[in-house]
Amino acid sequence: MNKTEQLSLKIEGIHCASCVATIEKGMSKVDGVDECRVNLTLGSATVNFDRARIDQNQIIDQISELGFGAKPGIADIGEQNLAEVNKARKSMKTALAVALPLMAVSMLSMFSPKPILSYAVSGGIQLALASIALLVAGPSILKDAYRQTLRFTANMNSLIAIGTLTAFGWSLYSYIDAFRSGPTDQLYFESVGMIIALILIGRFLESRSKMNAGEAIRALNKLRPDKTLAVINGVEIEIDAAVVKPGMMLIVRPGEKVPADGIVTEGNPVIDESLLTGESFPQEKRVGSEVVGGSLNGNFAFRLNVTKTGEASFLNSVIRMVSDAQSRKAPIQRVADRVAGVFVPIVLGIAVLTLAIWYWLAPDSPMLIKSVVSVLIIACPCALGLATPTAVLAGTGRAAREGIIIRGGDVLEDLNKIDTVVFDKTGTLTRGRLDVVGIRTFGKLSERNLIRIVGSTERQSEHPVGQAIASYMDLQQIESRTVRDVEALPGFGVKAECDGSQVLIGSRALMEENEVDLEAALDESVQEMSKGRTVVFAALDGLLIGSVSLSDVLRSEAPEIIGQLKAADKKVLMISGDNRQTAQGIATLAGVDSFEAEIKPEQKKFIVESYRKSGFNVAMVGDGINDAPALAMANVGVAVGSGAEVAREAAGVVLVRPDLNGVIKMFEISALTLKIIRQNLFWAFFYNFAAIPLAAGLFYPLFGWSLSPVVAAGAMALSSFFVVTNSLRLNRKI
Repeated sequence: MNKTEQLSLKIEGIHCASCVATIEKGMSKVDGVDECRVNLTLGSATVNFDRARIDQNQIIDQISELGFGAKPGIADIGEQNLAEVNKARKSMKTALAVALPLMAVSMLSMFSPKPILSYAVSGGIQLALASIALLVAGPSILKDAYRQTLRFTANMNSLIAIGTLTAFGWSLYSYIDAFRSGPTDQLYFESVGMIIALILIGRFLESRSKMNAGEAIRALNKLRPDKTLAVINGVEIEIDAAVVKPGMMLIVRPGEKVPADGIVTEGNPVIDESLLTGESFPQEKRVGSEVVGGSLNGNFAFRLNVTKTGEASFLNSVIRMVSDAQSRKAPIQRVADRVAGVFVPIVLGIAVLTLAIWYWLAPDSPMLIKSVVSVLIIACPCALGLATPTAVLAGTGRAAREGIIIRGGDVLEDLNKIDTVVFDKTGTLTRGRLDVVGIRTFGKLSERNLIRIVGSTERQSEHPVGQAIASYMDLQQIESRTVRDVEALPGFGVKAECDGSQVLIGSRALMEENEVDLEAALDESVQEMSKGRTVVFAALDGLLIGSVSLSDVLRSEAPEIIGQLKAADKKVLMISGDNRQTAQGIATLAGVDSFEAEIKPEQKKFIVESYRKSGFNVAMVGDGINDAPALAMANVGVAVGSGAEVAREAAGVVLVRPDLNGVIKMFEISALTLKIIRQNLFWAFFYNFAAIPLAAGLFYPLFGWSLSPVVAAGAMALSSFFVVTNSLRLNRKI
């Protein structure tokens, strides 16, 4: 079986939804390409391909044949947007420098009863200025339209080029013919200049707005320091932060940004991680504490042993997730993509039909050329192409600033459909930090000896319960005993050999399965479990020797979050591997009406799957390794950021902040983003369908209503600007 590979490309020369459709449709026909996704806002493409049938260079060549530039790599949105703004500003200034005097010359006759300039001079000046507008300010438009024509395709630039060249060509013909048949008022040179100027003004405003929408990624990039102090062979040397490697020892001074992920080896710093995790208070760190690159050191210098840099670092993973999110389309965009793919040919057909009808009805009417040019300009589908990606860009950027990584427009849209939210218990609804709160012995064994046996055995377990008991043993300064043949029993407990005896530690189900008599402990254990506590039983050679009660604190915000979800008519469930009594206690405290207890890790996935098969749209919220299959199975998986990396990779949403408030916030951002996308699409569709008949002159015979090419260009540019600025409302709402 051939393995599908993914290639990220920076795309040059895309301006509208038709450009996107051209590339995606063209690449879909290429043998070996499974999928090609193009993001208009980011100027990027992601290609899934079979290396056995096509390679990277061939893919780039295929995109070049479609008329677009392509380079390997992930687009730097900050650098790219800045370059786009500068280029758009330069073109706009050139166009305005030509268009304004062009308009002034064309309107001179309106301000004086006698001609200030002769027809020949006035027309000549207009011809020269219009030529500069086309060839100096707008050559990129003409070049792209020419490339499209060679491939028998068309896009937004094709419409602009045909419209302006039609106006220019007719005006040139009328100007030359006037020397034979007399002056005419059918000169549209000023329309050429103003159309180019207004189009370029619109593109400049779009580029500025897109740059604002990409602020989230740029803000994250700025968290990287340029320099850092390294300890090399015992000597402190200032080096570039970019060359830091795992294993290096760094000194982070007060007020400096932490250059990489690592572990504190000396010092007790206070670290501000708010820009990365959203944690409002600086965190005290000790020797052995993990520190995240990009966070800000407080008032104490410390030494850092680097563990992760580059793509493996936490900061880079967040940047990568945000970038990927802004490249993934919402399903609602498919409607716009399909329309855009056929829109330009339809508009060209309408323009030809408009020309034929006016030529048949009134060949001498100024509407003959005016209407055709207006139709071509007003119908440019730029707003349609920007409607969804700008909203997704702004929505995911806003979420990132709130400490929520939403991995794409598809996830944003899926969130809006969620009607069922399933929470894992430990580490999600609870803080995941267990403390020993009760010890009970049976027989002659002392509490200290019970903890010595249980703690020594559990020390070799990675389960939170085992780690909590082992930590309690250390806190009580109880020495370990030698334990051999430790075997973890996932979902049940652990068994081992201690001083020649068989040790069994775990749940009631484990004890009953091994025929351990629990009668003496049942009543008290049931009372403990009803309080939301976890009870671990211990048996030696088949006889019960004691039990340990542990408590995991419910997150303070959990009851309110669950209450808000229920108020929003969402079904809320809890899944736990704990016994039913313990799960019942936490469920009661949290306000969860329905829960599943004593669930093995592999069963979580099937529970989520069963709800989906029953017609529910499920969001699964979890943090552990054993939550990953369930997160992947859900319509939307939501990983608590402090949890296991594999859980974060399996999720569609990552809550970077160590609380559950992001659950409500992600639904709010999703709902508002989808609302804005619908507004944008409505405006883009309504604008085109309402404006084209007016531009074609449908109402001219009855009411005298028409649309000049200049007004059409201005309206087209404003429609795109409206769509972008409407999307940017996400930056200040919620």
